[in-house]
Amino acid sequence: MIRAAVLGADVSKSRSPAIHRAAFRALGVRGSYEALSVDAAGFDALVGDLRARGYRYLNVTIPHKRAAAALARTRGPEARAAGAANTLIFTPASPGAASIRAENTDGAGLLAALADLGVTPRGARVVMVGAGGAAAGALEALTRAGAIVTLLARRPGPARALRLGLSARQRARVVVRTLTNETLAKALPGATALVSAVPAAAWNASMCAALRGMDRGTAVLEMAYGGRTPLGAAVRGHATRYADGLGMLVHQAARAVELALGEAPPVGPLFRAARAL
Repeated sequence: MIRAAVLGADVSKSRSPAIHRAAFRALGVRGSYEALSVDAAGFDALVGDLRARGYRYLNVTIPHKRAAAALARTRGPEARAAGAANTLIFTPASPGAASIRAENTDGAGLLAALADLGVTPRGARVVMVGAGGAAAGALEALTRAGAIVTLLARRPGPARALRLGLSARQRARVVVRTLTNETLAKALPGATALVSAVPAAAWNASMCAALRGMDRGTAVLEMAYGGRTPLGAAVRGHATRYADGLGMLVHQAARAVELALGEAPPVGPLFRAARAL
């Protein structure tokens, strides 16, 4: 019996339970999956309690991704480079105990979602808006795959820290700029893809106006999902390729299941489960 859960500040409307339960069914394994909301003060204790109760893995969302990485005894290369984890896997270490391995599948999910839009990362010019926990894994994956990234953030300090966490070769592929309407407008012409790693509401009218100079062929991937968004409305009829974050969510979930259980589920049933909500 596989026991797993998603942890975040408010996961009451998370689609992760439906997606992971669909993965269990597709793989023919018995399992349960819960959504557990927890604040920062209670996060470490809850992880310890679930580990002691025999959970196999946990998915982690905002705002706990950095705390999740810090809890782990070992970290996968993506989590190590990003300094953030969206998956905690409990592996037997000694009788009655389990060690914690941190993984970050955000990058794998992003690359797969971009592939669904026809984007090949090697040599691509990507404009990424935002430098939070999801952006960390995405930036690592994009630069490892050969993309050239302009990283725009309201607070450039955290963005520079993300860049410094990369290898020297990857750092050479990243330029950090303070996010303003002007820097966004200047970065977009000729971009292969625009990736939004900020909340949907961050795209106010002035930011959306900065999209006017974007090429029609630029692919737009928004990590937010769950309904109409200002960014989605702004690019509709202008950009020929747009997707919200549902595809990224499904692909990163499939990779998390593969890492935890040793077998990748087919993504078709996961997409159907996610879209049925």
